[in-house]
Amino acid sequence: MPIRAILFDKDGTLVDLRATWVPRYRAAALALARAAGRPEAFAVELLRRLGWDPVAGTLAADSPLLWATNRTIAERWAAEPELSRLTGNGVDPVALALAELQDEERHPPRPLGDVEGLLARLAGRGLRLGLATMDGEAAARRTAERLGFARHLAFVAGCDSGHGTKPEPGMALAFCAAVAVPPREVALVGDSPADLAMARAAGLGLAIGVRSGGGAARALAPLADRLLESVHELEGLLDELAAI
Repeated sequence: MPIRAILFDKDGTLVDLRATWVPRYRAAALALARAAGRPEAFAVELLRRLGWDPVAGTLAADSPLLWATNRTIAERWAAEPELSRLTGNGVDPVALALAELQDEERHPPRPLGDVEGLLARLAGRGLRLGLATMDGEAAARRTAERLGFARHLAFVAGCDSGHGTKPEPGMALAFCAAVAVPPREVALVGDSPADLAMARAAGLGLAIGVRSGGGAARALAPLADRLLESVHELEGLLDELAAI
């Protein structure tokens, strides 16, 4: 079937996860370590426990840092035994971590190359475009505005938009309804297994994995119809499919 609409993940797909989110994760882990009276090495350990390899600079395939909401990440850290006494001392570790994870001024979003130009060209082809993220909807809209591609989006959904969370199909199906395109004519582009599993659950016509977010190819490949190095290979793929 022809592809008439494309739903994008945000972080790791359009937004540079390493340049945008790794600094936030480090800042949140360091704030928690300091609040607990522990050395900076403990912040590295907190990151390691959620799947970050500080030597290789990579994330494990099942790391929640690749796909989970900010609150889920904060709650995972708050549950660590070394941080359990913070609440008793009047410190809310979840709020402390969220303050760093949501700080868009200290750690502004960075695009993965010229994503505005890419989305402009895709929209120029007549494709309807959308964004589905495990970040909050308001934050996603601010990012799209800041990076200049909001005007190309017909749909934006976050973890708090009422469509459920990945890998559930809700956000993908809501996009299909919003742009009046049946699922079989919609492609999804994402960097995590949760993105691709959402595409499968929603019955989308094409699930495209990208390796730009740090997800291992071996974790993405079983769920992906196509696996690309980055979203900037998408136009070539669309041309290839159109020629078949």
